[in-house]
Amino acid sequence: MTIITDHLARLAPASRGQGRLVAGSTATGAEISIPYIAARGAADGPTLWVTATVHGDEVNGTLAALDFVRNLDLAAMRGACVVIPAANPLAFDARAKTAPQDGLDIDQQFPGAAGGLTTQRVADRLWREIERAGDCLVSLHTLTAHFEAKPYGVYKLHPDGPVAEDVLLRHLSFYDPSVACLMPTVKAAGELPGNISGAIDYQFQALGKTAFMVELGAGSRIEWPYVEQGAAGLRRTAAEIGMFEDRPAPGGTLRKVLKRRHVTADTGGLFRAACTPGDILQPGSPLGVITDIFGDIVDRVTFDEPVLVIAARRDPVVATGDRIGFVATAWESRTLQSA
Repeated sequence: MTIITDHLARLAPASRGQGRLVAGSTATGAEISIPYIAARGAADGPTLWVTATVHGDEVNGTLAALDFVRNLDLAAMRGACVVIPAANPLAFDARAKTAPQDGLDIDQQFPGAAGGLTTQRVADRLWREIERAGDCLVSLHTLTAHFEAKPYGVYKLHPDGPVAEDVLLRHLSFYDPSVACLMPTVKAAGELPGNISGAIDYQFQALGKTAFMVELGAGSRIEWPYVEQGAAGLRRTAAEIGMFEDRPAPGGTLRKVLKRRHVTADTGGLFRAACTPGDILQPGSPLGVITDIFGDIVDRVTFDEPVLVIAARRDPVVATGDRIGFVATAWESRTLQSA
């Protein structure tokens, strides 16, 4: 039995508790710990895990997770919910994507390493709790503060995982995403470099369980509509796995992204976006322009094929190679079945 499963077992039915998972200490002796909230329903049932801010500046997810768990009707709930509002506490305190101690992306380090670098130890401490219990995991994210984006979904398909793609897409539809992106874990052209298979949702899928990511806007700021959107989606996910007696959500359509890529600046200067997330740009239509420091246009960023804008940069200051957009180059409309 782990700390959290023991805590859940000791909770009275229809009650909530909180605690911390200690992962180490700082140079001054301050505790490095992962906070958690554990909620137990009135009857036995499935367990839902929600993790937020595995990247420490992605705070919309933290607020959505807190609003969700603190507003649960525990008397009507079956099973349990565990919320990790700050899964990367050192990065969270630093208001940065990664912990300053090692700069590692924790969402490329799972299942972690007990004797590893600081971030790997934090990942290991959290993973030892998660792998022992849980039926579904939702990993909440945002894009960086430089971008504007509407909420969208991301999912991976583990080759040995039994969870069907349609199940993941149905869950993602509960969050009213602009798109749902299939993220490859091998030959991941167009993705940021790194160990994608070290993501917490992918490792949870390896256990044969449902897991996916939701991107709730941009980082380092509160976007209340997206916070509310995330909390509402979590409530629908909870009902879908049997924690509540709600009527099943109807089927619908979802825009599934088959290929996506980052757009980078070929020259430095000031980027001025000419589009908003959700726009479909035809060949020759500009994502935006780059001017030099004197205001003269030095580049007009266009495409040879239609693209769907997932995110556009709003911080104008760019150097060669900086990301200025995130676009889909292939997508389809997917019809979802009712439960």
